[in-house]
Amino acid sequence: MRAPRFAAAAAAAALALAGCGDATVDSADVTSTTAPPSTRAGGDGAREDAARRTASSTPAAPEGRAERRITDPAATRAEDAPDRRMPLTPADEDFLAALDEAGIDVTGTEDQLIAAGHAHCGAADADAAIVSAAAGQLVTQGRVEGEAEDVARKIAAAADEAYC
Repeated sequence: MRAPRFAAAAAAAALALAGCGDATVDSADVTSTTAPPSTRAGGDGAREDAARRTASSTPAAPEGRAERRITDPAATRAEDAPDRRMPLTPADEDFLAALDEAGIDVTGTEDQLIAAGHAHCGAADADAAIVSAAAGQLVTQGRVEGEAEDVARKIAAAADEAYC
């Protein structure tokens, strides 16, 4: 009784393994296929399916090509990246010029110094700490000669003239 069951199990296993045979797929055997059209009826769903098929069937950019082709006639490629700064107001220009005349190198720290100048005009204790911190950083970075307290007074004086 065991022999027929064992023989049947062995035969089933042999057939299952024989079905696996040469299951490896070579890239030459693979062909590209497209999805069949959607069977949904009208409406926005049909348009979304069409857009999805179009987007998925768009050929990939070849390697080594850095820019994609612009297909929108109203679009243009930017030549330069923005400098991520807001335009300076005349008061900002005056403030920075006064700091420059006081011997403070403002290059690269304009936004922080302008914020410190506006904070000085707030006249709160925390605002005074902002000006002192900015002055300390300028001295530490070697952007100005002198003591941090003197630099803080120069920042405050320039802010008084430009903003307060």
